[in-house]
Amino acid sequence: MAIKRALRLLIDNFYNVFKLLLYRLVMGALFVGLSYFILDLGLRSLLEGPEVEHVLTMVGDFFEALVSGKTAYLESFRGNFVEALKALFTAFTADLGSIIGSFAGVVVLYLVFRFLNGMATFGMMSISYDRLSTFGKTSFSAAFFENLGRAVRYHLLYVPISFVYDVLALVLCWFFFFYTPSLLGDTSVLTVFLGLSLTVAVYIVLQAVKLTFISSWMPYAVENKKVLAGLRDSFTLKGKFLRRFVSYLIAIYLMVVINVVCGFCTLGSFLLITLPASAIYLLWLQLVLYYHENGRKYYLHARKVVGDAEDMPVESEIDLDLES
Repeated sequence: MAIKRALRLLIDNFYNVFKLLLYRLVMGALFVGLSYFILDLGLRSLLEGPEVEHVLTMVGDFFEALVSGKTAYLESFRGNFVEALKALFTAFTADLGSIIGSFAGVVVLYLVFRFLNGMATFGMMSISYDRLSTFGKTSFSAAFFENLGRAVRYHLLYVPISFVYDVLALVLCWFFFFYTPSLLGDTSVLTVFLGLSLTVAVYIVLQAVKLTFISSWMPYAVENKKVLAGLRDSFTLKGKFLRRFVSYLIAIYLMVVINVVCGFCTLGSFLLITLPASAIYLLWLQLVLYYHENGRKYYLHARKVVGDAEDMPVESEIDLDLES
């Protein structure tokens, strides 16, 4: 129910996707430009070297072999790829100082731009909250600046926590992918497919777990203007974990399928729409779950107020006749 209602709210308020898209395009262009400048200063000789070219070629050949079923290449891929990474690591250590400086600069820049993107996300949450609670229409600029202080406090906590969690999740998936064939004692095409499938599943489950724990943090901070209290409230999972986790797990799988299919069919161009739409959809889902957990009614559209019948001693849907 929450997944369907969040989708309905996304479609009814789809114009917000274009506002977020414009903001992220500007931030993305700045990030790419500054990152290229930093990496070009410290890594030009390395990036143009044969070691990097060899690793990238192997990655491309791996997916080609996976599609075409070249069993011999897949069986030897793990060993050859490890050797290629060792050669790349040796090249890295030869100029370690500039490499560390460049990567540290890009990581810091990434965190800064993730923080800045979060400012817009918090503003979008405020817009969505006004729409859900009063059917109000708040402008993006008003929501952005009105919530600027809380958004800063929220993302000073969220960005580093989320970054560390995501890095650990990627490291876990890295080892899971490369060591699954070894544990199964087989390096056939089917085993590699299985390892890749399980790796994607593990990463999606980990992201669903993260969203489960922070589900009500931002909605609480927007409504009650208390960031730390919102974090404590979000971690209170008694009777909430299963509903949250299942909702986010299904939602993430749906978003992955939609983004992959749309990206493939349009050569990536439609991702400009589906990626910000996915981000805003998660905001709607957070809000719908927040209202359900607290047994509150909200506007599904102008003529209908809905709520959670399990939590409230009132009808779950109420039609409003605005013309009377």
